[in-house]
Amino acid sequence: MDALFLYGTLRHEALRDIVTGSAAGGAPVPARLPGHAVRWAMGENFPLIVEAEGREAAGLLLEDVAPGARARLDYYEDSFGYRLRPVRVIAATGPVDAQMYVPPENGYLPGEPWNLDEWAARWGALTCLTAEEILADMDRRPASEVAGRFGPLHARAQARLNARKSAPTTLRRKAGPGDVRLRRRALAYSRFFTVEEYDFSHRKFSGEHGDEINRSTFVSADAVTVLPYDPVRDRVLLVEQFRAGPYARGDSQPWMLEAIAGRIDGGETPEQTARREAIEESGLTLRDLHLVVQYYPTPGAKSEYLFGYLATADLPDNAATDGGLESEGEDIRSHVIPFAQAMDLVKSGEINVGPLIILLLYLDRMRETLRSSG
Repeated sequence: MDALFLYGTLRHEALRDIVTGSAAGGAPVPARLPGHAVRWAMGENFPLIVEAEGREAAGLLLEDVAPGARARLDYYEDSFGYRLRPVRVIAATGPVDAQMYVPPENGYLPGEPWNLDEWAARWGALTCLTAEEILADMDRRPASEVAGRFGPLHARAQARLNARKSAPTTLRRKAGPGDVRLRRRALAYSRFFTVEEYDFSHRKFSGEHGDEINRSTFVSADAVTVLPYDPVRDRVLLVEQFRAGPYARGDSQPWMLEAIAGRIDGGETPEQTARREAIEESGLTLRDLHLVVQYYPTPGAKSEYLFGYLATADLPDNAATDGGLESEGEDIRSHVIPFAQAMDLVKSGEINVGPLIILLLYLDRMRETLRSSG
């Protein structure tokens, strides 16, 4: 029984091409599964197939699937815990015995009727980019490890989507087709973050291509930083937590004073992330958000891209609380201090984290305007 019935996201041609690879086999044909319907999984971004008397679930039938494509399909679906179930579907030629991938029982609840076009418009590009990274790792780790990494995978895919909105090129070189010639891309490490290795050459300022070089890049998600400011009380809220980076450097004081910060999850906007992180890290509800700057903090070695915000908020004496998510190993303390004290901490070097320094310097410029309007 080699035929596969695809009822959900793999009906999306772009995703199906990524998952099956270059040798999928024959072209899919329309088919339907009587007595079933396709629904959104409640609170999720993918569909479920459920029994529904008198209904038919539309889908695609893949027959004569090439072995390589079948292995990729099995790996991709197994990474989410999906298993094959035999079904009899109706194609143009009549009934066909096939198999379909179904999620674990009792894992999700069905919601509203699912629509492929609506899913593709909202989640298609993000899912395709996530699938590319999942399949790139196929020969390095079992599918069972993917589910635990799905959050970072989805977030890195969101970063690649964000990167399609490039910054201006009025002074710097405007890149064009062929300016970078990539010969090899290899995944050196992949867990919460990834390390990728590249062999490439790029066009020099002389116009010629340089020699091939090797570079390694630490790949992470995009993130936000946000500095809450109370223009009435002239106070800011800072967070403090242990940081592995200073510890690895040998810094004897690895507890850092920072702005609220966090990873942009897949499907989130930077603004949504800023408000979510403020609640998670300090229990604070932000008022107005002002985008200050967007930037690569360390472009020589890291893909990380930051969106820096200044936010207005009420910061009374009791605003400083402990926070963080225990599930992510966070232990965060908040400090509500006068703006002048924060600037003194910059001068003394006690505040030594770049994103917070940038936001405080911006606030120094805009402070009187915010106070007069707040």
